Amino acid sequence: MNGPLGCNPRYTARAIKATGLVEETKALLRVWTPGESTADLRRRVREQALLGKATASRSDDVVAHAFNQRFLGGEHPAAQPLKRLLQAKGNGRWFTDLCLLYAARADVVLREAISVYAADRRATGRDYVETPSLVRFLEDQEAAGRMARPWTAGVKTSVAQHVLRQLTEFGLAGPNRRGVRELLPFTPTGLAVAWLAYDLHFTGHSDSRLLSHPDWQTWTLDEARTRERIAQLAGPALWEIQAAGSVTQITWGCPSMEEALDVLARIELP
Repeated sequence: MNGPLGCNPRYTARAIKATGLVEETKALLRVWTPGESTADLRRRVREQALLGKATASRSDDVVAHAFNQRFLGGEHPAAQPLKRLLQAKGNGRWFTDLCLLYAARADVVLREAISVYAADRRATGRDYVETPSLVRFLEDQEAAGRMARPWTAGVKTSVAQHVLRQLTEFGLAGPNRRGVRELLPFTPTGLAVAWLAYDLHFTGHSDSRLLSHPDWQTWTLDEARTRERIAQLAGPALWEIQAAGSVTQITWGCPSMEEALDVLARIELP
């Protein structure tokens, strides 16, 4: 599965090409064949109208800018294990949570819109998000050198609007009402938490580093809430957790990601 983004990567405008696309991702996972190239999948999706009435260019964008970047890239692509879990568990909010995780991993603008921009607004009692303030956030990032080249005002506005739409699609914000979207309470599903915990564990993170990993911020979890959520899920099937002061030790119940997926496929988690 894909690893997290590095420190301070450059901002891109890729949000304009891909919003949440949860249903589209589900449809693509169901028809995608492991080992199939992006080019072959793109051609097959277009020729067989696997995304319904989407235009050819829109269909290509969904495959190239969402499915490929989010689920087929990196050292450990997420598509195959996610397809397997979707077949076993069926639809559910866990799937949306994982789509959010991988969308944020693929797009630092979305990631930091959640972990920096929206988090700051929550912390200061501004329980809503809207285009003008997110545009100002993007302007600040531009001034800090986060864009490879300056963005036009139109690009900043378009990126902000697409990112805010994703916050709604992923359940972090309410619908657009006169330009304002209410920030909603957010708690990731147990299945999604277990997936990420094992993903980080098997990509070499220590127990303490795992609990403080920035990926959890995508789901609005700080280290204390992450530890609490991990403790809630403790049990022989997944893990046992011991904490003494600031030191946390996790005894993992699954020796491989394959076995972890088997467990996640058959148990129900809160």
